[in-house]
Order: sequence, then C-alpha cells, then structure tokens
Amino acid sequence: MYIQTMLLRRSWKRSTKQQQSLRLSELHRKLQLWRGIVSIALIEGRDLIPMDSNGLSDPYVKFRLGPQKYRSKTVPKTLSPQWREQFDLHMYEETGGVLEITVWDKDTGMRDDFIGRCQLDLSTLSKERTHHLELALEESRGLLVLLVTLTASAHVSIADLSVTPLDDPQERREIFQRYSTLKSFSNLKDVGIVQVKVMRAEGLMVADVTGKSDPFCVLELNNDRLQTHTVYKNLNPEWNKVFTL
Repeated sequence: MYIQTMLLRRSWKRSTKQQQSLRLSELHRKLQLWRGIVSIALIEGRDLIPMDSNGLSDPYVKFRLGPQKYRSKTVPKTLSPQWREQFDLHMYEETGGVLEITVWDKDTGMRDDFIGRCQLDLSTLSKERTHHLELALEESRGLLVLLVTLTASAHVSIADLSVTPLDDPQERREIFQRYSTLKSFSNLKDVGIVQVKVMRAEGLMVADVTGKSDPFCVLELNNDRLQTHTVYKNLNPEWNKVFTL
C-alpha cells in the first residue's frame, strides 16, 4: 500500500511538472517575436493524378509552417483545380523556415487519399516582393502555382491580457531607457512602440447559416499585420490579447 502511494505521488508530480512545462512553453510561444508575414496566394494545380474511379480527383491543399496550419477549400472533380485563395502565416525565425505543402483527394465517408507533397524553403526568397512559383509535387505528378510574398516585421509580439509585456517593471525600464531623451537621435527610424489591447466584441452580425459567426480581428500598421485567434460560433467573442508593435 505504501509503495502504491509513493508511485502515485511520483506519477502526480511528473504530470504536474509536464503541465507546468507545457504552460511555460505556450507562454514563451505567445511572447515570441514575429519576424515577418508570409502572404500566400494558392492559385491553381495542374496535371494532378486521378484518385477516383471517374478518372478525376477532389483536391485540396494543406499548408504547415511550424505550428501554423492552413487548409484550402476542396475543388470537386478536376485534375486542374482553381483555388484562388489568399492567407497569411507568421514567420518566427529570421530565415523564415520551411513551408510544408501536401495535396489530398477528398473522399466522403472514407480516408482522404494522398496525392503528393512539396516544400518551400522561405530563406531562399527575397523579402518585400511577390514571387510567382510553380512547385512540382514530389513522388507524384503535377504542380502547384503559388504567389508568395515575405514582409519583414520588427519588434512585434502578441500575449495574453493577463501577461502584458509592458506590465513587467523590468520591461518598462528597458522601454524608457530605449526611448530616453539621450537616445533620441541614435535611431531615427525607431520612434517608439504601440500597444493595442483587443478585449472583446458584442452583437456582431450573423455571417453563417447556423446563425453564428467565426470572428477574428486584424490589426495593421504599415507593414505589420497582426491577427487574433478565431472564436468559433460566437457573436460576442472575447480575445483578451495584447499586441505590441
């Protein structure tokens, strides 16, 4: 009985430490600086392989950049789908990272079929210009056509309202020193910071047939564009986020 109790205590301690570690990791991720924005326009696919008995496919595309994911709409019964979708992802590294792309065939009531994959090393792309790319699918046939734009962003962060960066005394001292009168001419382009607290919205319009909406907020300042998380099926969403630019 004593041995069982000791084992349970050790197991509980390990579980508690794991939860604390996950919370700290999540907090670190939320406070991490964004280095830029990847704007992706998924234009079309060409000459994809057929996966269905009718000689066609119902293709859609999945994108992944680190923990961020995006899934396109499904275009039915075609080997040359036209998506014409645009979305943004955030870069957390100076080099940008590797964008992983997979193409799938949608099967109702069954497991979706894998069509092909490709990768894009964002560090090979120059910033502040739009790149027209035709990426061939590996171990398969066909290609994807993308427009990719990398926009640099400096000193941008996002955090929960409960852990506002400027509420930390040490952080405040560093900010005051950075923008003190003595350093007014050290960097003429660095004129200060802007902090925006996005708390909630009330009485939003219905946008879905379910009588609800899936709202999110977008903040833009010059080349910096920040987006809150999406609150699904809600007309009175609460974000409680702090953006620092």
